[in-house]
Amino acid sequence: NVQVQVNTEARGLAAEEVEQLITFPIEAVMYALPDVQEVRSISKTGLSVITVVFNEGTDIYFARALVFERLQAAREQIPEGVGVPEMGPNTSGLGQVYQYILRTDDPERYDILALRSLNDWVVKLLLMPVDGVTDVLSYGGEVRQYQVQLNPERLLAYGLRVDEISEAIEANNRNAGGWYLDRGAEQLVIRGVGWVRSGDEGLRDIGNIPLKDADGVVVRVKDTAIVTFGPEIRQGAVTITRRDANGKPEALGEVVAGIVLKRMGANTKATIDAVKDRLPAIQTALPDGVTLEPFYDQADLVDKAVTTVSKALLEAFVLIVIVLMLFLMNLRATLLVLISVPISIGLALMAMAYWGVSANLMSLGGLAIAIGMMVDGSVVMMEHIFSHLTAPDARHRELAKQETGSPTPYDAEHDTGGMALRIQEAAREVGRPVFFAVLIIMIVFAPLFSLEGVEGKLFQPMAISIVLAMLASLLVALVVVPALATYAFKTGVREKVSPVMRPLEALYRRSLGGALERRRLVVGTALGLFAASLALVPFLGTEFVPELEEGTVNVRVTLAPSSSLDTALGVAQKLEAVVMTFPEALYVSSRIGRPELGGDPEPVSNVELYIGLKPVSEWTSASDRQALQALLEEKMSIHPGLLFSFSQPIATRVDELLSGVKAQLAIKLFGPELDGLAEIGREIETLVKSVEGTRGVAMEQIAGEAQLAVRPDRDALARYGIPVDQVMKLVSDAVGGVSAGQVIRGNERYDIYVRLEKEHRDSVDAIRALILQAPNGAWVRLGDVAEVGIESGPPQIRRDDVQRRVVIQSNV
Repeated sequence: NVQVQVNTEARGLAAEEVEQLITFPIEAVMYALPDVQEVRSISKTGLSVITVVFNEGTDIYFARALVFERLQAAREQIPEGVGVPEMGPNTSGLGQVYQYILRTDDPERYDILALRSLNDWVVKLLLMPVDGVTDVLSYGGEVRQYQVQLNPERLLAYGLRVDEISEAIEANNRNAGGWYLDRGAEQLVIRGVGWVRSGDEGLRDIGNIPLKDADGVVVRVKDTAIVTFGPEIRQGAVTITRRDANGKPEALGEVVAGIVLKRMGANTKATIDAVKDRLPAIQTALPDGVTLEPFYDQADLVDKAVTTVSKALLEAFVLIVIVLMLFLMNLRATLLVLISVPISIGLALMAMAYWGVSANLMSLGGLAIAIGMMVDGSVVMMEHIFSHLTAPDARHRELAKQETGSPTPYDAEHDTGGMALRIQEAAREVGRPVFFAVLIIMIVFAPLFSLEGVEGKLFQPMAISIVLAMLASLLVALVVVPALATYAFKTGVREKVSPVMRPLEALYRRSLGGALERRRLVVGTALGLFAASLALVPFLGTEFVPELEEGTVNVRVTLAPSSSLDTALGVAQKLEAVVMTFPEALYVSSRIGRPELGGDPEPVSNVELYIGLKPVSEWTSASDRQALQALLEEKMSIHPGLLFSFSQPIATRVDELLSGVKAQLAIKLFGPELDGLAEIGREIETLVKSVEGTRGVAMEQIAGEAQLAVRPDRDALARYGIPVDQVMKLVSDAVGGVSAGQVIRGNERYDIYVRLEKEHRDSVDAIRALILQAPNGAWVRLGDVAEVGIESGPPQIRRDDVQRRVVIQSNV
């Protein structure tokens, strides 16, 4: 389906505030758009993601234009400073086609900050112009910031506030233009260069920015804060373990990864090939000692799928050769029928290319299905022509006798003019039956064209390829084969009895006679078998589509909702060590939390393991993927408190496209109260776990996130004359931090971030001890005018069509 995503970063706001202030206003305006099928959303700390799903067939660029237009109205309803909504990349759930990591041989020179900068400002910018690429997400590493870490005691001593510091920094970091100045015959451009310099010089520039004059002494930023480099607040990381040249597990630890997103509608294989062509130029642009190494390539799956279908086509072709040779017993006739196969496939592929049908698994699978039917018309035509050439009818016999004067007109030396006539007559006799036979086959596949949605996306390419192949085969059988036969059979031929056909024909004659003598028994047996087949229908398993073996296993690991990023990193590396004890694993990559804006909005309590596997023929621990997954789960379960869900990357994406949930089965429970949803959801979860065949049953986490809540005491604030806004600014600006402009170096841009020193905000007691200054100059502890305590809240709030919901998910 056609989806447009709207992302909004909300500085530090909890899930409930994000839902009320950002998610709902955006959702409300989207329902006025035409062809909207549904609107899904997720609200979590610091992030709102809304997915607008349009009806199938809607042009993606038209849909994005409509969403962009309505976003203007939504922005007016979002409070100023809360967040600015923007559209996500023009991609689909299957758009993550290529992934890589950046490595260095010199970690001291290129740390995780430097590698992330190289990915953001070198690799990403060089990949973006590649045709078919819509975005490149940076995942893992740490984003460099110029940090101003404030000392609250010095701020109080100098009578300064956080907003005054940030305003002073912004006022001392700007360039200006003054147009032109004529100097004789020259014209000079007037420019003011006042940007903060980059690197260590930039730190010195920021530290020297004046703030105020205190008793004749200039107070500068460095007098109130430590100015240094530091990492941006992050909610995601990537680790990887792989095998070295000797096959031994090698833990690379935390790495910087990039995810290439394919533009919707672009060809996957062509996009990946273009990315690979760009890699040498990217490697040249990277400094010595830093290398780009791919670890996930969807083109491998495409190649395997095409190879599988091509192999099936070749095997079918060989079987056709054997069968035709055994039954026709004539090399020229066999070659004529075989030529019809590549001609029919070639014509079908030309038509597919003209109508924009790609050579994917389903379309090529349709050709594999059709290859046996494609030769039917040509076989019938050739067999009938062959019968005319070996035993012409009486009219042809008399014409040949009159022309040659010979009693044996099939003699090659005498029959010089009757061959073309015989072929023409034979073609006319079977032309109509062949036409209607092929037409009936095409009509059988006609209902597939009426399928809509996901079913239509899956089966219509197959139906199109089969119908085009059959049309091409009909054209070949009626026109090409007779024409080629006139060149291949210029002289008479004599029929050779096939050693295979003789016993088969004798057996058939005996069987036919017996069947005609026992008609009631034959009909009764057929009806009995038909009834028995109907009785077996309820026992047949059903599924939407068979699972495709992608060669990569995706394990979703869920930790407690209050888990920190460091905790998740530690768990991920332990799980990687367990996975690499299996010889089938080539590498395992852990994706913790979420990447930058535009990726999957996962919490840090979610770890996605991507396990690259050897070919199944080389496995020793298990015979198939299901058995291997069972062994993996058993070994990883030694770590308590973890929930595992096994799937494959593309299969997971398909499930998410269908229902918005990364699982095969999704039960959605709607209701206004989160507590009620959680209670009923747990009951449903227990029931689903008791159903045979379910695995990985889990309810979405909608409770249990640890939150440090600061709730103002309005009576106490009123006594001191302190507004609530001052308390909230202390929380958002002093504790959370505020951006004070950027340092620009070429293409690179790094935020200047102002925030309290870590020691003054790293505990509940430290935050309670923060000082507020009343209008009369009195100093008041935050803990005296507000309740500061740890509470439990929802880590995320999901909504479908403006209704809160919780999902109980399961794989089968």
